Amino acid sequence: MPPRTETKSIAKTPTQMLLRGRKGDMRMLIIRYTQEGFYLSDVKEMLSTSMLYMEQGLVERITGKSARTVQRMTKETEGVRLNQQQSMIAFQYAHALERAITVFGDQQLAEDWLKKPCKYLDGNVPLELVDNSLGFQVVQDYLTRLEHGVYQ
Repeated sequence: MPPRTETKSIAKTPTQMLLRGRKGDMRMLIIRYTQEGFYLSDVKEMLSTSMLYMEQGLVERITGKSARTVQRMTKETEGVRLNQQQSMIAFQYAHALERAITVFGDQQLAEDWLKKPCKYLDGNVPLELVDNSLGFQVVQDYLTRLEHGVYQ
């Protein structure tokens, strides 16, 4: 097995990274800042906290753009903001990772769970469901059930 390359340690949660440490009612902050659009640089920083997220090319999935286009956007002098839909998808990935870490108690265990087919999710890979709002909700519901010891 190849050696793991290090990811940044999470000093802040993935959602806090997207919100740039702003405080307040988390739900209202998410609504407000997804409407404004998260900065692409903040999304990339959030994704860099997870080896799984970096391996999966999620910035391209979130933006719907090719790797070259994202790279070009990153070089723009003014901060590039995502649109509302892209920002919501970025939040869903951030929150899914956070919840999985909370439930499994360890980032590596959380990432392992996110990348493997799950029987409860009809054999789907949780990570592949997160960019769809209904899929995200199903993943969140199952994590809540696991947290409470309800497996079926």
